[in-house]
Amino acid sequence: MKAFLLTAATFMMCAGGLFAQYNMWSNNLPPDYNWEVGVNGGWSTFTRPTGPADVYQGTRTKTVNDFSIRASYFLDPHWMFNLDIGDRRWESSGDWQIVDNQGQTLGKRPVTFLVADHAINESIGLNYVVPFYTRYKTYNKSNLYFGVSFGLMQTANDGSIKYSTYKAAPDSGYIYPSRYDYARGDGYCIGLQAGYTWYVIPRLGLNIDLAVRYAQVNTIDEHYGSVNAHFSTLYFPETIGLRWRF
Repeated sequence: MKAFLLTAATFMMCAGGLFAQYNMWSNNLPPDYNWEVGVNGGWSTFTRPTGPADVYQGTRTKTVNDFSIRASYFLDPHWMFNLDIGDRRWESSGDWQIVDNQGQTLGKRPVTFLVADHAINESIGLNYVVPFYTRYKTYNKSNLYFGVSFGLMQTANDGSIKYSTYKAAPDSGYIYPSRYDYARGDGYCIGLQAGYTWYVIPRLGLNIDLAVRYAQVNTIDEHYGSVNAHFSTLYFPETIGLRWRF
């Protein structure tokens, strides 16, 4: 009888310990990582700026590098705030019909519009998260998220104009503007984003992020009656990155 009671007591103690351990695991899934930081790098395109006179918008834009750092805070497994600070270069180009000082029409020449040498955003976002877990729910294996963002936008530029020589008949010495740099500006940006993070280990993850954002910027342009004193554009970051949870 004593042996039976001792065996039963031992079994109950072991079972209680296992049950408590199971509760600890189930009540703390995923592991209590509220913060996540990371870096992103990739590409983005943007639409030609609207607002300035047509001749200063260009007709073609370039795909450029896009970099950002990201910090996220998880309110719970399904909601996440994030802070995103990113940088990219905005440049468009077109063809100008050249007219010399005597009013004679010359041929067309390419012209570059440097909209922003650096277009820097500081945005906060609210995202809905769909978490996925490992088979036995030992930890959160991946997150799919989508949401909205809004924040500030600054453009760094010097507002300069560069000139080239026509070098063709009938006026081979005519000087014309071949590059127009917008001036420095400040504004705001709003957008939508979606992404997916797969965690290689519980703390380290690989991320892919896609976004579309609208930017409105006011500049300090003083050329030609401030024709480029404000502009708006859409840009589309497509990046991959690393994430670290803690």
